[in-house]
Amino acid sequence: MNQSDVKSFGVDMLERSYGKWWLMLLDGLCYIALCALSIIYGSQALTLLVLIFGIYRGLMGALAIISALIIRSKYGSSVSFGIARGILDLLIAVLFLTNPSFVIKFIVFIIGMWGIISGIILLIASGRSGSAAKIVKIVIGILLIAFGIFAFVNPIGLANFFMMIIGLFLGVSGIFLVVQSINMKKNDSQIKHEKQGYDDYKIE
Repeated sequence: MNQSDVKSFGVDMLERSYGKWWLMLLDGLCYIALCALSIIYGSQALTLLVLIFGIYRGLMGALAIISALIIRSKYGSSVSFGIARGILDLLIAVLFLTNPSFVIKFIVFIIGMWGIISGIILLIASGRSGSAAKIVKIVIGILLIAFGIFAFVNPIGLANFFMMIIGLFLGVSGIFLVVQSINMKKNDSQIKHEKQGYDDYKIE
């Protein structure tokens, strides 16, 4: 399969996934709107995402508990795991909804710890590497440690940076979907025109 075939296959799968060109257009416009929101209102957008995730986990937790109780009353089987999972989801939802700023700072703290630990590991590993690899590992290790320290010093700033990266990704994806939806509409119009031409043709 050459590059042209791969591209055609990807576009075909995208059209099959959405079905209608305007659904793809709507999805793309929503992505672009989220991109603008995340870039203009970085921390507020991140807080909104945390709240949405909290609502989602709360709904899933309630559904898990209800489903477990229905199964127990219907079949009499043990549903302790399902109820425990539902309660855990509800606790997570309460935490995310009541204290989103703490959740954001905690996530950034974990990322900062990962950066520092990874940087230290790379610095230690650089001692057993060749000259070129050693320099690369030392540079990356120092950058990761600096990244981790920055996360501790300014967690909100790092959260805004991550939100901007996510926003740019959403924006690129949205533009891609909008362009593909326009192409899909053109293809649909061309197919309808060709079918109309076949219908107009009559054999005497």
